[in-house]
Amino acid sequence: MAKIKEILCLHHSHLDIGYTHPQPLLLELQKDYIDEAIRLCLQSEHEPEDAKFRWTCEATYPVMQWLETAASEQISDFRRLLHNGQISIAALPMHTTPLVHADQLARMLQPVRELRERFGVSIKTAINHDVNGQPWPLSQVLLDAGIEFYITGINVHFGGIPLPRPAVFKWTTPDDRQLLTFLGEHYSLFSQFFHTSQDDTQLMAQGIKDYIDRLEGEGYPYDFVYLTATNPPLYDNNCPDPNLLSLIRRYNAEGYDQKVIFATPEMLLERVRQVPKEQIQTHSGDWTDYWNFGAGSSAKETKIVRQTKQNLKKADFLEAIQGTPNLQYSKAKTEALEQALLYDEHTWGSWGSVNLPDHPLSISMQLHKRVTAYKSADLSAYVYAKQMEAIAGNPRQSHEPGGVMLVNSSSETQHAEVKVPEYYLGSGRHLDASRVMDFLPYTQEVQNYKSYGTVEMAPFSWKKIPFAQLEARLAASSNRISVTEGVIETPFYRMTYNPVSGRIVQLFDKIHQWPMLDEKSPWTLFEFVQETIDGRHNHEHRSTLFPRDVDKGNRSISVWNHEWKAKRVGANRLQAYSVEQASDSVTYVLQLEAPGVSSLEQRITFSAIHPRICLTASMNKSDIRTPESIYFAFPLQMDQGWRAHYDTAGLLVELDREQLGTACRDWVTVDQTVSIYDQQKGITLACPDAPLVQIGDFHFGKESKQIDRQENPLLLAWAMNNYWDTNFWASQPGEIVLHYELSPFGQFDPVEAYRAGIAAADPIAMNAAVMCDREEEGQWFSQSSGTVVLLYVKPTVDGNGFILTLRNAGTEPSEYTFSVMDREVEAAYLVNPLEEVVRQIPSSSKDVQMIMQPGELAYLKVILK
Repeated sequence: MAKIKEILCLHHSHLDIGYTHPQPLLLELQKDYIDEAIRLCLQSEHEPEDAKFRWTCEATYPVMQWLETAASEQISDFRRLLHNGQISIAALPMHTTPLVHADQLARMLQPVRELRERFGVSIKTAINHDVNGQPWPLSQVLLDAGIEFYITGINVHFGGIPLPRPAVFKWTTPDDRQLLTFLGEHYSLFSQFFHTSQDDTQLMAQGIKDYIDRLEGEGYPYDFVYLTATNPPLYDNNCPDPNLLSLIRRYNAEGYDQKVIFATPEMLLERVRQVPKEQIQTHSGDWTDYWNFGAGSSAKETKIVRQTKQNLKKADFLEAIQGTPNLQYSKAKTEALEQALLYDEHTWGSWGSVNLPDHPLSISMQLHKRVTAYKSADLSAYVYAKQMEAIAGNPRQSHEPGGVMLVNSSSETQHAEVKVPEYYLGSGRHLDASRVMDFLPYTQEVQNYKSYGTVEMAPFSWKKIPFAQLEARLAASSNRISVTEGVIETPFYRMTYNPVSGRIVQLFDKIHQWPMLDEKSPWTLFEFVQETIDGRHNHEHRSTLFPRDVDKGNRSISVWNHEWKAKRVGANRLQAYSVEQASDSVTYVLQLEAPGVSSLEQRITFSAIHPRICLTASMNKSDIRTPESIYFAFPLQMDQGWRAHYDTAGLLVELDREQLGTACRDWVTVDQTVSIYDQQKGITLACPDAPLVQIGDFHFGKESKQIDRQENPLLLAWAMNNYWDTNFWASQPGEIVLHYELSPFGQFDPVEAYRAGIAAADPIAMNAAVMCDREEEGQWFSQSSGTVVLLYVKPTVDGNGFILTLRNAGTEPSEYTFSVMDREVEAAYLVNPLEEVVRQIPSSSKDVQMIMQPGELAYLKVILK
């Protein structure tokens, strides 16, 4: 007789914001589905517990939208069904990608607090379906928000699972706690395996028998199974199935070995708690996602949203100091944050976006996705400009400004290039309504600027500098840069290049006495590489990379083609090169003819002030719809056995050693940086615009269990690709400019890696200062941080104080002191991600001090007098 006695069936609508329906239409349907679920639940409300219809809202975003328009009677029924266990709400708003940063993880859970308070329910489970992973810090944020149980239903299409499934395990957090986790089957398999759309108990019984036999043959250890039901033929964005309860009742009445239980996440949690402890393993590490390589199919929009978040970060910092101007401002900021999160959601377009890119549905859904990027950007410019105009004290209308206002919104000393829009220097009328356009994240490269060199700014500080003084500084600057034939030399580097071909030969790090480049590599510094499928060996089709087999996928069998052959080529020829010298920097400029682009310019800028190397690639991408990737290569001279760290949602993770099971190694999505190093030297690559990276070599499709540590590794900035066969975009023609920054070091220091990322993300805010007849400066805060890094500063939701998001990046406890310069501290509290007080933190009139444990993520609320 079978050991498995129960089958838990969770009924839900899998939320893709797009894919099956245009996004606005889909979100209206999701509201209808909640109404329909209420109706079906009410029909069985007074039936025995094992005969009730149950529904799980797997995401809070549709619930919050439904509440805006739902009738009071519907809301009352919804409340009652939540309390009687027929309806459940899972904690996450949608299924996001690792594009989200640390503050987004916390904000994502704000609806949980509102729903708990409004309905008096606990909400202690979270669900991710479809997506292949989440940043490791999510485990901490969930626990801190009172979420006890995390359920996944990974789709292995162009992806993979980190551990054998189905399985219960404890996911160890970066600060050594455990989050109970169920690594479930692909969502909807109750419907698929058991043929629910046929409404036939015999077919259902045969499907159950086949599934149970397979699991027990594989040594499945539990006496229950858990699967989810959607409503075929809609596996995504489906309405409730009104026949499902009747089918389950009839099946159970026929007396088979296994009983089917209509379940919610809370019921699964109770069942999992009965599993013997020895059957629950513990696993640690970053649940590194496979799917997000699709973000490289819309590189321009991905860049825009990443810059938008930096706008909002600066605006939040200034709002923490100056306050919220009005309700209009709050509404605009909320919408900007929401649209940025919608961009980071895992659905990019239509089911036919790749094979039918010109289909009206594909065009519609791509347009709606693109709108989330531009709408968030436009609204971020509004709130950012409002804060900068206020801090500068500018009138709405004036004659020409007297100088510039600079704000360092970061916790680190910055060396900022003062780039002033040329129209600031023009006479006549100036308007704040014109200046607001300077804050749009996507217009920076088309603006004409005058550079006044580099200014050093203390942490959390501001400066006002008159234009006359900027001119004087420019005239007085001393250039410590040497340019001779084939050689560029600064205090930090010596770069040699072939004066005939323009090809870079070597980059020598003078501080660490390190020839950085592997001269035997076919590639050189920041070299453009186009990767395609080699038609001499394989069909030039996406099925070569991943020959999809739905049946194998439903059984978690990988079909990645590890042996596909790639064709990789660099630029066809050099068109021209030049060297541009400025007051305290020098730029090597290459203009190239290259495959896949109609134009390519690369700029490598060295400063005489700081050791960061700024790298810029400007391309006009051709409309290529066959599989293609674009990389920028960094061939490094480095010993074998090297190590690497990348950051995800504000946490540095060591490649391989700190990754969960067999989560994705072939590529990673970085929050800010990736570092690669041996025992004597290394480099940090900051990726403010394009977050995808491959470490060690070209890896796409290898499904690596571990990355080889051969000498002279290749670090690859993976700028763009169109490898996905659905959902993401088939091509991305047009102009795009991507920035990177390279910083060498001797010994790896996680705090320094964090600082490199902060600097590359440009934390300096700049605006015209209308009234500026003399240089002024000030500093709002300072800190003594040890190995603690400050990830974010924002005003509290209730407007009473501000919150510092902090992480201890070290392996030992570290003290953190936050100091206020010109005001006094009233109180300080440790709060959770929902901004609920955990405990008070001792403070003096000027300082707040706390000890943070290794890996700890903390939210420090500070209230000033």
